Amino acid sequence: MLEKLNVKGFRKYNDFTVFDLANINIVLGDNNVGKTSFLEAVYVWCCGCNAGSFVNIPLSRGRYGFIQQPFWVMEELLSAVNDAQNVPMKMSFEGQFDGEQVCFEHAIWPSDLLGVYNSSYQYNNQNSLLSSELTVNSNQMNSNQTKLIAKWQITQGEQSVITDITIPANLIASKFYRPVKFIDLWSHTIILDNQQIYSALKREQKLQKFTDELKKVFPDILGFDMIPYPDGSTAPVSVIMSGDKVLPLYACGDGVQRWFYILGIMILYKNSIICIDEIDTGLHYKAQAEFSVNLVDYALKNGVQLFVTTHNIEFVDAFLDAVNDKRNDKMDKIRVITLKDTVDGITSRTMNAREAVEVRGNYNLELR
Repeated sequence: MLEKLNVKGFRKYNDFTVFDLANINIVLGDNNVGKTSFLEAVYVWCCGCNAGSFVNIPLSRGRYGFIQQPFWVMEELLSAVNDAQNVPMKMSFEGQFDGEQVCFEHAIWPSDLLGVYNSSYQYNNQNSLLSSELTVNSNQMNSNQTKLIAKWQITQGEQSVITDITIPANLIASKFYRPVKFIDLWSHTIILDNQQIYSALKREQKLQKFTDELKKVFPDILGFDMIPYPDGSTAPVSVIMSGDKVLPLYACGDGVQRWFYILGIMILYKNSIICIDEIDTGLHYKAQAEFSVNLVDYALKNGVQLFVTTHNIEFVDAFLDAVNDKRNDKMDKIRVITLKDTVDGITSRTMNAREAVEVRGNYNLELR
């Protein structure tokens, strides 16, 4: 389990550490304080020396393979680093996992497209790109040749990996340090993921139990199926509704879709780290208590360490009250992490769930 994380040079984080992480970690804070960036930092640490996954998730949210505009990638790259004025641009992500300290140091050398993008960037001889191997002549901007955006080096101890970031994209997926999944506000619309979730539930004979849990909140749902189209082609996951009505899952409300996706993904990604942005989005307040209990159960049973964000204090109250009432013995496995933007940078406060319940219940203090 990831127990501590230090982040340097990434987004708003100059030098930031969160201690005392647990199985389930709820990250709170004001808008633009860095909640999503913290999830991204956890994800990047899990990526290890895999620069391609960094580019595809924190930088471009899966758009990289479709982007043909080099300045777009350059701009997103600059937004990822805390200090873009010094080359190489540097970031580091150091985590303590099961007592072992593991650090990944990133160094990025932008090509001379950076100077074309913004002429105010000036390099001295020591920090220049030095080798013509690292540069792309600005006269080639409109040619059909591959454009080099940057050279990206990731170092862990004695191991070092250098990756070219180019347009068109040419990244080759490499092995993650830890298995990880990032879930944003639109992940539940990925049809292939939902098909894989359905298959995992079916193979492990958990589909009926999963459906019964969902029916407590959505009583019109009788089950799920994958019914081929008349020509035999594969169809998306279908929801069997009362009144003999069958709908594709994507035709249901976001609450049903996100419930299916978030809980199902923990079966598909057992023994992994899962980061979920704005976890309460789409869930009606009447569904939040039952969802919260299921979230804890599925995470702990499947060996998943969760990092989730929200700015909805009502969801946090519903979560803490439900788990305290129905899974009190699991409260010590939950942390509430509050981020604050101060004159000294981003700071954090970590409470276990029992402390958070006392703060909210006895003193009505604002956790955010």
